[in-house]
Amino acid sequence: VEHIFNDCIEALEGNTVVQHDVDQAENTFSDMIQNNELTVQSFRGYGANHIKTMGYSPDAYVQQAIQLATFRLFGKQCATYESTQVRPFLQGRTETTRSVTPASSAFVSRMGLLPLQESDVIEEKKLLLREAAKSHVEYISNAARALGVDRHFLGLAMLVGEGEDAPALFSDDLFLRSKRWVVSTSTLPVVPGFGPVVEDGVGVAYDIQANSCIFTITCRRERKYSEALAHQLEVALLEMKGLHPEATDAGGTTATPKSRL
Repeated sequence: VEHIFNDCIEALEGNTVVQHDVDQAENTFSDMIQNNELTVQSFRGYGANHIKTMGYSPDAYVQQAIQLATFRLFGKQCATYESTQVRPFLQGRTETTRSVTPASSAFVSRMGLLPLQESDVIEEKKLLLREAAKSHVEYISNAARALGVDRHFLGLAMLVGEGEDAPALFSDDLFLRSKRWVVSTSTLPVVPGFGPVVEDGVGVAYDIQANSCIFTITCRRERKYSEALAHQLEVALLEMKGLHPEATDAGGTTATPKSRL
């Protein structure tokens, strides 16, 4: 096997300008690595089996847990991206599922910024959770059929020719904020995860296993979000399970799953 870069290496030997650039690139890369923080939350309380027993799509349910956890971390809901594949289409890649919806907003607002033991409103909270999960399933189903909005807007933006003015929508503050993904989520790759897409955001890779949920959480090191979010995810998942005491029978065993999503 011939080394195709042999001539290049010989030509660059002794070139102080190139060596300086290489050293600078190495330092920049090292600083970038050091500036990222990663925490793994290996939640063993329950997983897909019990989520189905409660009657939910595991992905929709976990996305609501992420919404509740990040709501408590940031004190508000933030634009959240979930990658959705569009496999039915030739060369189809992804569409965006937007996890922030009126239904998820109603759910996290009712759950509040702090966990509260409110036995008299369990049914109300559970109903809001069901509506939020149902809304998420509908959105992700539409996105998988290329009926989302983000790739459509991307296509329209790409049609703007050189020297042409883009429609006012594309510079609208609300439009820009709605796609500034402070919370970026995906089921791939859970290991080693992926970085946040904005400086003040988080990356959340997750894997919903039969009896556990694994989260790989990343952020910029100076933000110190990852451990706090890992804690909030555990709290949210336990609190949401507590809304469904009927999901376990009197003997303490899990009932027959009601959902296959």
